[in-house]
Amino acid sequence: MNLPNKLTMLRMILIPVFLIFMFLEIQHGVGPGIIVAFNDYIALFIFFVASITDFFDGYIARKRNMVTDFGKLFDPVADKLLVCSALIGLVYRYCTWDRFLNDESFFSISGAPFVTALAIGVIIIIARELFITAFRSMAAKNSIIIAADMPGKIKTFTQMIGISFLIAALDLVIMDVVIFYIAFFIGFVALMVGVIMAIISCILYLVKYKVVFSDMGQKKEEKGE
Repeated sequence: MNLPNKLTMLRMILIPVFLIFMFLEIQHGVGPGIIVAFNDYIALFIFFVASITDFFDGYIARKRNMVTDFGKLFDPVADKLLVCSALIGLVYRYCTWDRFLNDESFFSISGAPFVTALAIGVIIIIARELFITAFRSMAAKNSIIIAADMPGKIKTFTQMIGISFLIAALDLVIMDVVIFYIAFFIGFVALMVGVIMAIISCILYLVKYKVVFSDMGQKKEEKGE
């Protein structure tokens, strides 16, 4: 197994480690009533490391001509597993955070509408990823290569920014409520932009590569199906 493939496997191995820290509250008492929690910072660091491997495995594979069938198959799978795991983890954490959802004393803002929108956005993103994966597979069978477009690249970038800020916000609340809300809203807006870009890129793919469905129909007719 070459270096790019090892980096891909490392990214997949880091996913359960990332999730463990997302759901594990590591707390240290510094004094009466003072609790410092930093598990989400560790989760954010692991997410960052895993995301960086995505860049390097592709760069090294192209630079050193080490592209393999294994990499073509598992690299996008590892990316989607990482992003989808982070999104599902965030929805769970915020949906079970009673103080953020209901407590009016928490900066006098109820987080329920934002968490609902977050959950809907995550469903759209995951559904889009599954659909495009299937669409790419159909295209590949017809020898059609679907290259990433600009909305898709913006989608990926804004999703990474959104996920990072939303993870960081979970522990920032201990430092300052205002800082927490700044981080949360930056992450929320970035993720919503990612949702919009995901929808736009999906529509553009379907319009640009509609021949994929046409070819499928023609093949079925030839087979008499």
